[in-house]
Amino acid sequence: MTKKNFLNLTMISFLLIIFAAVSINFNSQTYNFGNRGNIFLTNFTKNVNDITLISIESFDNNIDLVKEENGYVSKSGYPLKNGIWENLITSLSLLRIEEKKTNDPKRHAELNLLLPELNNSDLESEGYASKITLTKKDGSVYSSILFGKTDPSVGGLSGGQFTRMPDNNQSYLLKGAIRMPTSKSDWFESLLFTVQNKDFLSASLINQNQIFKVENAEQLLKLSYPKNLNFKVDQSKLNDIRETINGFYFYDVRKSKTKDLNNLPTLSFETKSGLILSLSSVKQDKEGESWIIIKARAKKLGAKKIADEITSKTIGYEFLANINTSDILRWNIQNLAEKDK
Repeated sequence: MTKKNFLNLTMISFLLIIFAAVSINFNSQTYNFGNRGNIFLTNFTKNVNDITLISIESFDNNIDLVKEENGYVSKSGYPLKNGIWENLITSLSLLRIEEKKTNDPKRHAELNLLLPELNNSDLESEGYASKITLTKKDGSVYSSILFGKTDPSVGGLSGGQFTRMPDNNQSYLLKGAIRMPTSKSDWFESLLFTVQNKDFLSASLINQNQIFKVENAEQLLKLSYPKNLNFKVDQSKLNDIRETINGFYFYDVRKSKTKDLNNLPTLSFETKSGLILSLSSVKQDKEGESWIIIKARAKKLGAKKIADEITSKTIGYEFLANINTSDILRWNIQNLAEKDK
């Protein structure tokens, strides 16, 4: 190798080293490797006791958690599942920065980081974030965060999750992920009661006047009121009525402001054990889910325990029922007719 070739090779190697150093420094700034491992919500654990309101907004999961003594309850006052708010607080405190990602707003949709309040659809659409806003007791916002897609490739028990602040296009990939329900009903013990088919005795719908009454006769459901119909009754519709109380779940809950229960559309059930249940529609909508009031009492001594348990869960509240129950509360006698095949 000549002296000239050796000098050229040395110069090229030197330039490559400089280029590599510049490249590493550039990538470090671009992907924020310098911040890797930093706590995402700075001083969160120091401020958590001062946070009196946690507002969560996403499709089918809009809820406000209000500070009460040493914990949180829903704004409705209805108790949350055991441990559920603790899981959320803990997961927020453990979030750490893994990488700085895109700041291109056109890519927010693919990371599920669009503002949830921009979703005007009645159907869930992809691309929208879950927004968590933490408010302090003086009314100031400690932090508001958008949480998007999760990324299991990050590693650890929770993997990772994409996030950004609502007023900033810069996104991040975090190590860890928020732990909270994906729908509002899952914040609560939403199964209020269960009545087995074999214990069903009768059901009646009253809307101003009695619409129908269904009875269990030797395990066969029959319409005992009205009689002498000019159509054939659809047995599956009678089954739908009975199955309303097989396992009653609610989808949302609020404090009741309804004082007068008279003349509300009411579906009443009686069981063989002596339990009397009534589901009254607070507002008779033409379609969609209905808010209902639930009452329970014991006709026989053996049903007193279950009646008291249901009352303790339901008194003072209104519950959003599923579409099937809501539809039955809107039925008239013609809805029981068997359709021509």
